[in-house]
Amino acid sequence: MPKVAVRRIGRPGLRADSRAGAHKYAVMTAPLLHSLHQGLSRTLEGDLAGLAPHDRREQYRRQIRMLHGPLSNLLLALALLEALRAGLQAVADGAPAVMPGWGLAAAAGLLALAAVYRQIVSVRRRVLLGSTFFAVLLLSLAGLGGDWRQMPALSLAGFLLVPVAAMPLLVRPRVALPVLAACTLVAGALLLSLETITTQERLLFGFYYAMSATAGLTLRRARANLAIRLDQKVETLWQRAVSDPLTGLLNRQGWMNLAGTAMDEAVAAGQRPVVLFIDVDYFKRVNDAHGHLAGDEILRELGHLIKARVGPGELGARLGGEEFACLLPRASDDQAERFAMRLANDYRERAARFGSTLSIGIATHREGDLLNDMLARADAALYQAKRAGRDRIVYAEGD
Repeated sequence: MPKVAVRRIGRPGLRADSRAGAHKYAVMTAPLLHSLHQGLSRTLEGDLAGLAPHDRREQYRRQIRMLHGPLSNLLLALALLEALRAGLQAVADGAPAVMPGWGLAAAAGLLALAAVYRQIVSVRRRVLLGSTFFAVLLLSLAGLGGDWRQMPALSLAGFLLVPVAAMPLLVRPRVALPVLAACTLVAGALLLSLETITTQERLLFGFYYAMSATAGLTLRRARANLAIRLDQKVETLWQRAVSDPLTGLLNRQGWMNLAGTAMDEAVAAGQRPVVLFIDVDYFKRVNDAHGHLAGDEILRELGHLIKARVGPGELGARLGGEEFACLLPRASDDQAERFAMRLANDYRERAARFGSTLSIGIATHREGDLLNDMLARADAALYQAKRAGRDRIVYAEGD
C-alpha cells in the first residue's frame, strides 16, 4: 500500500515568529535588567560593587577577618541580653527560681554558640554557626515557649535591634540579606498573628522596623566604603614609603624589605638568584653640562627601561643617586647577562645625546649568601667595570 504524505495544517511561521519576538524582548529588556542589577548592587554594596570580582573577593576576606572580633562580641552581648530578658520574664511570670524550659534552653544555646563562634577559624563554619545563632535568637524572641499569640506589641521590640546591630557586621550579601529576610519574615508573621495589638500598632511597628533595616543596610554600606578607602589609603602610603618618586622603582627601603624575602623564597625553591648593580656613567658630567633637569631625565628614562625589562617576581630599585639594582630570583647566568646587555644597549641609545652609558656588576647567589653579600660582590664587580673604562658588564669574581 503506497505511503501517503501528510502535511500539517497551520501557520508554519507562527512558532518562528514567537521565538523571534521572545528573543527581541529579551534583547530589549537585558540592558534594563542589567542597569537595575547594577543600581541595586551599588545601593547595597557601595564601592564594593565597582570592584573587579577578584578584588571584591579579596575585600570580603579582609573585612571578614577584621570584623570577626566585633561580631563575636555582638553575639555574646545578644546572648547575655536574651538570657537576662528570659530571666526577667520568668521572674515577672512568678517563677523567680526557674526559667521556663524554652527560655532556659534558648539562653544556654545562645551562650554556647557565642562562645564557640569566637574560636572558629573556618569561614564556612562561622557562617553555619552564626546562622544557627540568629535562628535560635529569632525563635527565642518569638516567645515560642509560651502563649505567643497573646504577647503584647512591646514584646516585639527585640526584633528592632537585630537589623541595625547585625547588618553592619555581616560582610557577604549572601549572609547579610538572608539574615535580614529571616528576621523580617518572623517579625512579620508575629505581627500579623498577635491578637492583642491594633492595626495602628502594627503599622507603627512596621515603620520602626523599616527604619531599623534601612539604618542597618546604610551602616553596612558605609562600613564597606570606609574599609575600601582605608585599604586604598594604606596602599598609597605604602607605595610612597617604598617607591622612588622620580623613577617609579623601589627605593632603598623598599628594596631591603622586598628583595631579601624574594631572594630567600627563590633559594628555598632551589634557584640561584642574580643581583645586578647598575651605575650611570658620567652622571656628574651630564648634570654639569646639561643641568640637573637633564640628569633627572636620564634617571627617569633608566627607571622606565628597568620597569619594562623586569618580569613577574623580579625587582628593580634606585638605591640612591645614580645607583640602581635589580634582583632576578629565577634567572640563569645567561638570562641575567642578556638582561644586562639589553638594558645597557637600550639606555645607550636613549641617552646618546648626553654621552651617558651604564656600567653593570653581576653577582650570583652562593650558599650562605645574604642579600647584602650579593650586593657587595656586585658592587665590587661594578667598580672593576668602572676601572676598565665604563660601559661594560662584569661578573663578580668566582661567579
